[in-house]
Amino acid sequence: MKQNKQRLLLINQSGRGGLRKHLCDLLRNIDYDLFEVWIAYNDAEVDDIFRETIKELTGKVNSISIDTFVRELDVIKDIKTYIQLSQLIKKIKPDIVHCHSSKAGVLGRIASKRRKIDKIFYTPHWYSFLSKEFSDKKVSFFISIERFLSLHATTKTFNTSYGEKEAALMNKIDLECKFKVIYNGLPEVKLPDKKDIRKELGIPKEAFLFGNSARISHQKNPFLFIEIANEVIKKNKSIHFLWIGDGPLMEEVKSKIHSLNILDNFHLIGSRDDSEFLVRCFDGFLSTSNGESFGYSAVEALRAGVPVLLSDVMGHNEVCVPYINGILFDQKSSVSEISNSVYNFIEWKKISNEKEIINSFNQRFSLDCMIEKIITEYGVS
Repeated sequence: MKQNKQRLLLINQSGRGGLRKHLCDLLRNIDYDLFEVWIAYNDAEVDDIFRETIKELTGKVNSISIDTFVRELDVIKDIKTYIQLSQLIKKIKPDIVHCHSSKAGVLGRIASKRRKIDKIFYTPHWYSFLSKEFSDKKVSFFISIERFLSLHATTKTFNTSYGEKEAALMNKIDLECKFKVIYNGLPEVKLPDKKDIRKELGIPKEAFLFGNSARISHQKNPFLFIEIANEVIKKNKSIHFLWIGDGPLMEEVKSKIHSLNILDNFHLIGSRDDSEFLVRCFDGFLSTSNGESFGYSAVEALRAGVPVLLSDVMGHNEVCVPYINGILFDQKSSVSEISNSVYNFIEWKKISNEKEIINSFNQRFSLDCMIEKIITEYGVS
């Protein structure tokens, strides 16, 4: 006898970057024989890839846009969003609600608990209390909210790294049994030729290129990236640096690069929908991030056979296997010391094995593994 489909409601405030990638991969590959899928989000807060994915899945995915669903704290808009989510849940009566990121995690879990949903799941995609730009008072407030909702309105939280899970346990968010680590997975893709990408981007074919693909924000620490680039370029003009992405610090970053007079060797190309393919032209993936729930871009580099040079922080230290697929450095070291890590990386790159780098991706970060683990936790088979 055929099993009835489970009604699954996904709630996410935005749809960009790693969050968008996770959701789009999930939506494209989930078994629609098992699930009737709804997704609630703010169309003004998603990118074109997210919109195209929803369009492709017309007839399979029921989408609801909530224009008051904003990232920042806005009491009036947050109340309106909560009311709309509560009404939506009442209407469709989902068997499972899965909330993605902090704002959706708060409003979605409260609305789901009020409507007596039995299965409420949450993926933070980086806890707000881990962000360094917030004051101690705000961090304490965020921890209190996460603790209350985990205890009273969450079946299980899916962490995308062990470091994120350990942070939750260390801050006494809930019991260990309430957390499950599920690495984000990536599908296999056909990558373009390295030479063709460099020609398009105007990168000399003989240059050693360090690249990053990330939002230009405090979390990603772009100014350390620039300082490292400046130190290295002053000594070796054959080394180039590239950053793919946009964000709130873009104008400050542009100004800094210009003031250092490194425009010939530093390429800032803004946001690109094909960033996961452009990484193929890197010789090394360099990230100075302050921390990651999961280093999506670094994993994309490994999939392309590109080794990684990463700050030794949460998330990164689970992606990098030292001297197998990359090297870690202490971001608290001086710029001069980190630059030495850059030179060591270039020397190690000469003897590294591209097959080993790709294998390090295949063994841990496949999309099939991610989806299987999520569906198992949903209790559907």
